[in-house]
Amino acid sequence: MNTILSVTLLALAIQLPAAESAKVTGTILTPKTVKAYGGLELEIRLYEFHPFIADKPADLVGKFNVKKYAHKAGDETKTKFIVGDASTIKPGMSYYITCFVLDAKGKRQLMGEKDGKRGLCKVLTGGNPKKVTLILRDLRK
Repeated sequence: MNTILSVTLLALAIQLPAAESAKVTGTILTPKTVKAYGGLELEIRLYEFHPFIADKPADLVGKFNVKKYAHKAGDETKTKFIVGDASTIKPGMSYYITCFVLDAKGKRQLMGEKDGKRGLCKVLTGGNPKKVTLILRDLRK
């Protein structure tokens, strides 16, 4: 009996693929043309959502923060990040990341956009990348 159970469990372990990591890596780029800032917080979030259920909110999977984030006008600022490395991709789910630079009150000052293009930054599934470059756009007036 124990032998049959052991063989069955071993067969299942061989057939099931290892869960794929939900790790997303990338670079945050603040262009030279962006006005200087300092003492802000960089926040990157990885979310998971079901692509066919519209009324269910996305779930937070991972978060990356840098306190006292700063940039000097005239220079290009690059920051590497890793988010979601403690999670795995769930079958049938989709993923996206958000990137904001926030002031002390949580107000968005800058926003990261994949390759500088507006729109949702989808990652990991459906042919979307695991590595992205997010270019910060100034939201300050």
